[in-house]
Amino acid sequence: MASPYRAGVLVTILMVAVSASASTYYIDYSAGNDSNSGTSKTSPWQHAPGMQGCTGTCAKVKPQPGDNIILKGGMTWPNAVFPWNWQWSGTSGNPIYIGVDQTWYTGSSWRRPIFDAQNLSIVGGYNLFIRALSQSWVTWDNIEMKNQAWTGTAGYATLGCGVFAGGQGITLQHWYVHHWMHTGSAGDQFVCITGDTNSPYMGSSVLQDSVFDNSDGDGNSGSVAYAWPSALRNVIHDVANGILPVGQGEIAYNHIYNIQKSFDSTVHENAIETLISNGTYYIHNNLIHDTYGECLMIGNTNETDYVWNNVVYEGGTGNCNMIHFPQNSDPGVAMYFWNNTIVARAGNACFYTGTFSPGWDSIAIQNNHCITTGPLYSPTPSAKTLTIDHNVLMTPTTAGSQGYVLTEVYVYSPTSTSDGTVGQGVSLSGQAGGPLISLSSDTSYACTVDAANQVSCPARTTNSRSNSWDVGAYQMSSTAAPNPPTALTASVN
Repeated sequence: MASPYRAGVLVTILMVAVSASASTYYIDYSAGNDSNSGTSKTSPWQHAPGMQGCTGTCAKVKPQPGDNIILKGGMTWPNAVFPWNWQWSGTSGNPIYIGVDQTWYTGSSWRRPIFDAQNLSIVGGYNLFIRALSQSWVTWDNIEMKNQAWTGTAGYATLGCGVFAGGQGITLQHWYVHHWMHTGSAGDQFVCITGDTNSPYMGSSVLQDSVFDNSDGDGNSGSVAYAWPSALRNVIHDVANGILPVGQGEIAYNHIYNIQKSFDSTVHENAIETLISNGTYYIHNNLIHDTYGECLMIGNTNETDYVWNNVVYEGGTGNCNMIHFPQNSDPGVAMYFWNNTIVARAGNACFYTGTFSPGWDSIAIQNNHCITTGPLYSPTPSAKTLTIDHNVLMTPTTAGSQGYVLTEVYVYSPTSTSDGTVGQGVSLSGQAGGPLISLSSDTSYACTVDAANQVSCPARTTNSRSNSWDVGAYQMSSTAAPNPPTALTASVN
């Protein structure tokens, strides 16, 4: 009979061996058992490490860099397994992957694994699906989250989809989040994704190719991403707040609309609002419309903003300030607004600005197409170097007579080479390097959602601005208007 000491040593050796090299673990809530090995589709766990109820072998494994946690497609994990207290990090070259194998699913075809709060608060002090504090280099892929609910009030970072404060290198992708409800609460504290307002501001983290649609829930609550640096190719609608980035980040190719007035009168509604001093943001190729409050609010202390190729319009239900800066009385460093198409409500300016002394070091407003009965900007922005030129200001009547209308495939785009924005821009070729490379061509359009709740981003025909610069977000070829897409390319493989 082996001594208890030798048995303990053997178990320890086996655990070290499991953790020493990259492993793949399979999770199936219906057919899994936490006493299984977890290392094959035929021997899965019921829970993943860190989930409530994880016992047996599941509780002994500590995920390592390069490991994969595979959730069975189409399977539902109920309220009782949350919050998922994730406590392990990968490395920059070897992240941990938490997601799917699209050949492994229940049902007739693959669909995302589902986190279902069952229209109840998640217990344990954190009404969250995921709680992953100070963990880095982890990818969370292809998860559907639904049916969160809350009553009363909640503390900071205790209500939402996931809290990742203190980490970096976090990738959230291909999520589908919908149907959350306030049930008797007077406060709108729901924040789907919470990052960090402290340095290094979730550096190298990104939210991408995801859908946040609360049209099937209360429709007038929640923020999608708070204190998160970068967001690419997401579709966000029927919420009270969209993207609130911090640090240095890229906000691009997002489609944000139906930002609703929150049921909570203390909430400040925005499609995009930058946070925290000293940030640098690249905001481009977004489509923003039908927004209450602020469509784009930027300009904090010592902030630098590059804003180009965005299409922002009022729509049928919006009343937002189109592009609003600054956020406070202390000026930023520099702001560059290039080749945006902006359609403001009657009498309003496309740029709603503030005047401060000594003002920004530099502000440039160039090649923007502004459709309104109001002015291009109000009041005159203040900067040590102020450049405002080659913008085209049109009334809605003039714009409509030239074909710049909402009913186009590409809204408010030119339809003829004789239209008022074509060839009227100044060359910005010297600005179009590095992160600004897409400024020099018309290549993209913001995303839509297909029938399976995946993100699709239709591409515009590429028209280079190398020889001639149009005004606005659209660049025509020399002979024809921008063509409609020939295909929709799904971002989820």
